Amino acid sequence: MRRKTIKTIAIVVSVFGLVSALLIWQFADRNFGASYFLGALLGIVNGAIGFITIEKFIDRSAIVFLKGVFLGMGVRLVLLLGVFVLLIKVAHVHIAGLVSGLFVFYFTMTVLEVIFLNKRIELRKATKESKQ
Repeated sequence: MRRKTIKTIAIVVSVFGLVSALLIWQFADRNFGASYFLGALLGIVNGAIGFITIEKFIDRSAIVFLKGVFLGMGVRLVLLLGVFVLLIKVAHVHIAGLVSGLFVFYFTMTVLEVIFLNKRIELRKATKESKQ
């Protein structure tokens, strides 16, 4: 993964994290805030694994790429569900906070994944065209 991509991801996650922290500090209690940041952490880790999966399979054939990405997505969702249920049942975290943080950062990271994937595909096409 290129440095520019990592930098962009870090900036976007930092901005969303800062805005979230300010809003939670101002309007929510500590339990909600802790649960929100647990959800955010889940979303960020899930997104990071997605980026690694895309990077690993992008240079392979289309079928291998799709199998790898979709299988990885399924595994990530099952693991996410397992951790989510454990946090609610065992750790008794604030459900609304956990869901809110997970939703915001899962959505953000998914959008960044799609943008990253599109840029990688364009770069790959440009590289193939320049070789011809």
